[in-house]
Amino acid sequence: MDFEFSVKRAFGSPRAWFPEIIEVGGVRVSAEGELGLERYGAFVKPRFWPRLGPDCYGITGIRQEDVDQGVSLEDALPRLKDLAPAPDTWLVAWGDADRRILGHVCEQYGLEYPYLWENYCDLAESYKNFAQLERTASLKTAVTEMKVEQVGILHSALDDAVNAALVMQKMLAQGWSAERASLIPESGKKKAGGHRGV
Repeated sequence: MDFEFSVKRAFGSPRAWFPEIIEVGGVRVSAEGELGLERYGAFVKPRFWPRLGPDCYGITGIRQEDVDQGVSLEDALPRLKDLAPAPDTWLVAWGDADRRILGHVCEQYGLEYPYLWENYCDLAESYKNFAQLERTASLKTAVTEMKVEQVGILHSALDDAVNAALVMQKMLAQGWSAERASLIPESGKKKAGGHRGV
């Protein structure tokens, strides 16, 4: 899975501002690493801060008209959830930001967090350990190093989800096995605990 987020304005953002999800993408992958045809991607209308900052397009490639014509997060999340119908399905994303920001946005929107919080694999951290790197690599670097034929463009949520899945597929073929992301500290659990899926 992959989310793209709104970007804070360099000047003039309200103190209460927080990043909102403006694009979602997901693809179902079997335990053996096979990518299915079940995929979903959509632009999402931010609720609290509907006007994107001027830097947002430069970083994400997402335009104001994209989100203006997008779906609500309430509509997007069930579509993503359909990709993970089994309770023990793991969410895999490049980094931990997707889980943290989804948890925070759900809290701000008054939505239930749609997944099991601990069923999450930070693939960037896993790749760092797998490739014995000193630092976490970008998805673009991992795609190059693993000789994956890149799909689409970077910072497109669905394309990034597919490319991360292709990297994971190569890792699985080379003996890697999925590992949960480190559980959040106790202070964070209190914040996210009310949003666990069932």
